[in-house]
Amino acid sequence: MILPTQINYLSCLLGVICLIGVTSCSKKVIYSAPVALSQEYISDLSTEKQMAYQFVTAAKNNDHILDTLLSDDFLSYDQHWGGQKKAFTTIRNTDSSFTQIHPIRILQDDSLVAVHSRMLGDTLRFRWDIVEIKQQEIQKHWSNVHDSIGLNPDKHSEIDGPTISNQIAKTDTNRALVKRFVDQCLIREDGGAIKFFNFGLYIQHNRHVGDGVSGLAWEIVKMKLRGGSLKFEDNYHVIAEGDLVLSASEGYVDGHKVAFYDLFRIDQSKIVEHWDIIAPIDNFLNLPNK
Repeated sequence: MILPTQINYLSCLLGVICLIGVTSCSKKVIYSAPVALSQEYISDLSTEKQMAYQFVTAAKNNDHILDTLLSDDFLSYDQHWGGQKKAFTTIRNTDSSFTQIHPIRILQDDSLVAVHSRMLGDTLRFRWDIVEIKQQEIQKHWSNVHDSIGLNPDKHSEIDGPTISNQIAKTDTNRALVKRFVDQCLIREDGGAIKFFNFGLYIQHNRHVGDGVSGLAWEIVKMKLRGGSLKFEDNYHVIAEGDLVLSASEGYVDGHKVAFYDLFRIDQSKIVEHWDIIAPIDNFLNLPNK
């Protein structure tokens, strides 16, 4: 049931959508499907990126690769494969839902390397894997994965778009920008989000949301209509490489625990593109189990 106050709110919001739609339209962009990273490209990457690539793409039952890459005190926080070295390897090997993983993006920020991939098997999935590498060994692992549902309202997939980071000199500035946005606008909900975006260029890869400010506003309308809610409560990683910045967080959607993995592309100190994986989790890493 929609109350009169909700109708007033929605009417005002729809008016804003129409006004902004006239004055701030996002340029239509069509991407081709990204190809898997080539062995030639991988061979020129840092040692840590190559290790992360080998970890993600390791063939099932090839225990030698994982045994070589993982430290003896390795720990995975994966929702399906989580555990110490032996348990992780065993569970991953026996997971019949996937056959291969093909990375299309790799970002490195000091000891952390993040890999964005297609996961092939009983269905197409997209996933992020984050590894912490110290002393030439993988010490820790975090991940987030969900099924693909096809294209979003503006015909973008959840993985297409730029795959190679640029503007490396701006890494620190862009990392700080995303940290500030996540803390101010998503966790503390202090407002001011519009200042972080260039909506004239903004491209959205979320499965339900279209490009530009109108796409975000329509999603807010739909969430209000169904009585839904979204709450960020902890941001445990921000991994930046040039103009690409990955944020890994925890929180709630409609009262259910989830992990939010949000990738942002930054241009001229503004967010101009966004990808995400939002998936249910059993337990929080850094929050009390409420």
